[in-house]
Amino acid sequence: MATHNEALLEAYASCPPSARVYHTLEIWQSSFDVAARVVANVGDDMTFGIELAAPRNAGETVTFIACPFESTYPEQRQGQPPQTNIKIDNVNRELLPKIRAALGYREYISVLYREYLASDLTQPSYGAVEFELRNVKVVGTSITGTVMVKNLQNKRFPRLTKNYDYIQFPSLLPS
Repeated sequence: MATHNEALLEAYASCPPSARVYHTLEIWQSSFDVAARVVANVGDDMTFGIELAAPRNAGETVTFIACPFESTYPEQRQGQPPQTNIKIDNVNRELLPKIRAALGYREYISVLYREYLASDLTQPSYGAVEFELRNVKVVGTSITGTVMVKNLQNKRFPRLTKNYDYIQFPSLLPS
């Protein structure tokens, strides 16, 4: 049986060489006037279409700022939701003040991860997956923190676009 890494390598190997994947983050907290959006591994800012079900700018084409970021695959531990560390380097003048101000609020910072294919920039090919950014540290022009899938225990499986709620499922209320 193939491991996760072997399956991923096989998928990468079967992808056409001309295909390019753009990894993006949308960073949001209620203290922001507009969402901060970044795209990794590019030299210039790019525009991408936002999916129709998005919480902000649904169906619009918006600009993502060229800004490197990196992350590892989420850890899988029994009894804990998957989480991983993320690092955003060379944070620009617009994002850094927002993050510093957001740290003063008692509210997690929301991060939406999306992937776009170069062949279709009008909508994400994967995502949006929503995370909560926790344990944020700002050092120079870098931001590090831990991201965790938001509200994982209430996600509906296999359809991730809908959550369980107490109205439709009253048995979720504590007894």
